Amino acid sequence: MLFGWAVEQGVTSNSVIYVKNGVTTGIGTGEQDRVGVAEIAVHKAYTKYADILCYDRFGIPYKDLELLVSKEERDVGEKDEIDQQVKADRGGLPGSAMVSDAFFPFRDGVDVGISQGISAIVHPGGSLRDWESIEACNEADPPVTMAFTGQRAFKH
Repeated sequence: MLFGWAVEQGVTSNSVIYVKNGVTTGIGTGEQDRVGVAEIAVHKAYTKYADILCYDRFGIPYKDLELLVSKEERDVGEKDEIDQQVKADRGGLPGSAMVSDAFFPFRDGVDVGISQGISAIVHPGGSLRDWESIEACNEADPPVTMAFTGQRAFKH
């Protein structure tokens, strides 16, 4: 969680990142809402996870595999195999911490991370509706840890 908060200090404002085992697993930035950046970060995590799997299995980046499949130079089953694994593993996000540079004004942003299996959330807190995010964490199975930093991390 500390690693994620340190990384978040250098990310452009309006961001949500996911971190796990000392690395970033997804970064979403530049949107006006927490839901949007949380979803972008999930998409980035899935994309990069597909890249890792594809390189480990076939020695090429995922986008190269997509191109070769579209040219019918590789079997579509190879791409489907990667896609299914990424979906099953939720882009490697389970167990990640979700870190935001600003508070979550509603629970919907928090719910994005929880649906991906995160284990913790770090954010400044301070929303009039913080209780909704706390409630979402308590309702999660397993429950999700939430830490308030009391400090915004906007970088412009």
